[in-house]
Amino acid sequence: MASASLPARRALISLVGAGVALTAFLYVPPAHAAGGSLSLDATTIAADKTVEITFDAGEAVHERNWIGIYRDGVIPGGPSSLDWRYVPEPSGQVSWGPSARDGWTQNTATMGAGDYDVYLLEDDGYGVLAGPVDLTVTGEPTEPTTPPADPKPEVDGVSELDVLAFNVWHGGTQIPNGAQEIADIIRETDADVTFMPEVGQAPAQVAELLGYEHLIATDTGVVSRYPIISSDTIDRWWTKAVIDVNGTEVVVYGGHLEYRWYTTYLPRGYGGEIRGDWPAGWGTWNKLDAPVTDVEQILAANLQSGRPATAADLVEDIAAERAAGRIAIVGGDFNEPSAQDWTAATAGLQDHNGVVIPWQTTQTLLDGGLVDAYREVHPDPVANPGITWPSDNERFPTSSLTWAPEADERDRIDYIFATPDERLAIDDAAVVGPQSSIVRDERVDDDSADEILTPDAVWPSDHKAVLAEFRVCDEGCGTTEPATPAIELGARSVVAGATVAVSGSGFGPEAELRVELHSTPVVLGTATTDEAGAFRSTMTIPADTAPGEHSLVVIGADGTEVSAALTVTAAPDGGGETPGDWSGTPGEGGSGDADPGAGSDTGSEPSSLASTGANVLPFAIGGAVLLGLGVVLMLARRRRNQAG
Repeated sequence: MASASLPARRALISLVGAGVALTAFLYVPPAHAAGGSLSLDATTIAADKTVEITFDAGEAVHERNWIGIYRDGVIPGGPSSLDWRYVPEPSGQVSWGPSARDGWTQNTATMGAGDYDVYLLEDDGYGVLAGPVDLTVTGEPTEPTTPPADPKPEVDGVSELDVLAFNVWHGGTQIPNGAQEIADIIRETDADVTFMPEVGQAPAQVAELLGYEHLIATDTGVVSRYPIISSDTIDRWWTKAVIDVNGTEVVVYGGHLEYRWYTTYLPRGYGGEIRGDWPAGWGTWNKLDAPVTDVEQILAANLQSGRPATAADLVEDIAAERAAGRIAIVGGDFNEPSAQDWTAATAGLQDHNGVVIPWQTTQTLLDGGLVDAYREVHPDPVANPGITWPSDNERFPTSSLTWAPEADERDRIDYIFATPDERLAIDDAAVVGPQSSIVRDERVDDDSADEILTPDAVWPSDHKAVLAEFRVCDEGCGTTEPATPAIELGARSVVAGATVAVSGSGFGPEAELRVELHSTPVVLGTATTDEAGAFRSTMTIPADTAPGEHSLVVIGADGTEVSAALTVTAAPDGGGETPGDWSGTPGEGGSGDADPGAGSDTGSEPSSLASTGANVLPFAIGGAVLLGLGVVLMLARRRRNQAG
């Protein structure tokens, strides 16, 4: 997101978020409007000269008609224009040149020799009024002032690949020397690939300062220490580049998705410029009468943003790249929370107002086989929320940093995803930026378990960034295969009515498990694994269990079953409960680490029930010993009497 006071301008600067309905993923330019015309006073100019562009809108006069200059062959509505400006008059002239760009909004830092197309476009959209008109610029482009940087060296077949997703807030123009500060942050984080949503001129300027390569194709730029060997776009939202990581080809996709239809504000009681036939107030950024908690409505509105659809197109392209043998990494500002963050565990946090929402864009990527690097390293959204929006920035008043000033609007909307691959390992992930965020129009320091890396450079953005550290390995990174689920019992034999300790490992993190006694299934209780996929609990064997051979079975949510043999013996006369395992800490009643009340939701008794009977076995053994001793003494006395 950008400053609340400039939502329309933000859309114009990005162009990819211009004010058109998001039904244009397979866009075909319409026929030219009647009477529109466009001409140049020269078809070829030198890099230090200008060209006069004459336009006439014909019958389609609008205040926001505009002229766009594109790379040769690029169709408006796909990759962004290189330069553009409004022409609200019915007709007139404007001047442009590679070194005379005043009055134009510049989406690329420098323009040198090359072939370009000039269009006259209608009313803030991509309807073609006239063009394209060919323009050729001659002369050599300006030589870079910084020598090219060398890629990180490969060591024993392993290359580092640190990736940064960094919304640079209107191309870094919000602070003085923004490009230099961004370059310094890249140096401090040691990022090899940086995705830059809200692109502006920043990628070209930063790349020149670092000696890196760069690409601008949509509203997200890519700056890379590793060589860029090819480029493309997916829809009009994703910049695609193939980079050479010391011989391994990695395809990277940077995206800045639609910022309107910002439906994450609905549960917080605010509109999110949700256009269409929706309740009053949804189409604004204003406070609503009440929070919206109808998940079906929220998801329907979110679908109209086009974000889930372009995520599906991205997944399709990634599948083709993986089939070609490439590793894929995706990053950027999605303007939508994660399906892994709006869960039952977080329903009472950050003004979620009790709702659980499977946000479609991230869910589409997850369903497509990608992994969210931050959630892979930090799986708990309560302990590690990973907030990236809205970030604090001490150089601006809070009113410039919030769009919902009476709500807690914090979300994680900036991401890095990757495809699982034996040649790729995720080593770490962290948030980068100031330690504080904006909550209800106030600066609030982060109090989570998140590690937030705060660079020394001046922070240029209203977002925090996210950094993921990868390794690319020629022969495979040797990552440990997922552990096979296994369980262990505290005892192999237990008396009916007693408890038995059960522990396990190799399950998913924070997985809900069901514990049953077979052969005829009897639910004993439930257990929840920790972040490492392990658990320990105690279960009570029903007193009416038939003696004999049984199995204790642990069942995961995905249907995985793991069992262990358990012999159940009849309870001694007089009943009572005999613990099947006293290996717990003294004073804990053998309950191990089970949660209080574990299993109570299944109808069985809590696993921490106290024993209510006596263990008669030790007394029986003691009685037998005393009886034997008495018999021996009696016989000895009888022999003494006979001898007398």
